[in-house]
Amino acid sequence: MKNMVSLFLIIMLSYNCNKAEKKTSDRRAEKSWIKNKNNPVLVREKGYSYDLYAISDCWVIYHEEKYKMWYTSGGVVLPDTVFHNSISYATSTDGVKWTKYKQNPVMDVGKTSWDSLGVETVTVIIDSAAANPERYKMWYAGQTFNDHRYEFGYAYSPDGISWKKHLGQVLSVGNNKSWDNCFIEGPSVLKEGHTYKMWYAGYDCEVNGQETDGKVNIGYATSTDGINWTKYKGNPVLKTSKGEWDEVYVQDPHVVKYRGYYHMWFGGVNKGDNYGQETGYAYSTDGINWTKSPHNPVLRRGKKGEWDANTASFASALIKDNKIKMWYSGKDVEPLPAWPKSYFWDLGFAEKILPDSILLD
Repeated sequence: MKNMVSLFLIIMLSYNCNKAEKKTSDRRAEKSWIKNKNNPVLVREKGYSYDLYAISDCWVIYHEEKYKMWYTSGGVVLPDTVFHNSISYATSTDGVKWTKYKQNPVMDVGKTSWDSLGVETVTVIIDSAAANPERYKMWYAGQTFNDHRYEFGYAYSPDGISWKKHLGQVLSVGNNKSWDNCFIEGPSVLKEGHTYKMWYAGYDCEVNGQETDGKVNIGYATSTDGINWTKYKGNPVLKTSKGEWDEVYVQDPHVVKYRGYYHMWFGGVNKGDNYGQETGYAYSTDGINWTKSPHNPVLRRGKKGEWDANTASFASALIKDNKIKMWYSGKDVEPLPAWPKSYFWDLGFAEKILPDSILLD
């Protein structure tokens, strides 16, 4: 009888251990991002083209039963023979196989304006309350030949293809003592009620004894019309972490609102990693006070020799079909070569099952 009891206990213990292991495995799988086997899913053109050296910094929405993507394309837009960044467009029915718009780019640099050197890192929303000509709204980083700094512009469109720019910048860098005195880039915009909310990256290039000296952090701003913005006085709202994987930069946020929480995916850099970026996650109840995931970075670089061996970052995420879908920029060069030697960007896709918890890391 003792032997039978012992055998029964052993069986039950083994069963419970297997169940515990399965639950642990399930939880681990729930937190895992699975990169698509067909990566990269959107690649550069061969030859002299508008996306000769870069397809990156995308923004994806799902609308009218298809995925719509706007992305930074780096190359030459003939007849202009100067290399620069522009904004291009692509569509997909599954998020993996993409069709580029035949008349790309859909938005180019200004000829003599503040964004005459490059336009990039966009955010796009569909504003159902807006008049048809402004149904699609875009905020983007523009660069000028005068000082090469990035600031933000605004454009609008009836269809996401034909864009009209607002004259001048809508958000500029701060003063010399501010955390964003050198450039701002990577805006992420949500509209809630009558308020536009923006999260963006800012670089402090002034060395004057501030905590933000030489670092990129993430700030917050609000607007009632999408044009006149007020920066949050307590900026930055998401900072670099000393001694961590994101010690030097946190940048290019993408924020979604889900289950009453704000969820942010952002790029992180540690100088010791040859400035190769990976993707982190943070959440917030108010969009101002953020908690970083203990599992960061949640999307890692690929192995040596893979297309994203140096960088897997600048993500765009959306929630659909009980999954979180993410498109991200990748490059394989490590360490980065000095200019003018080239390195190239393409776009990859990853997804994970939507967890039951509030955390979407």
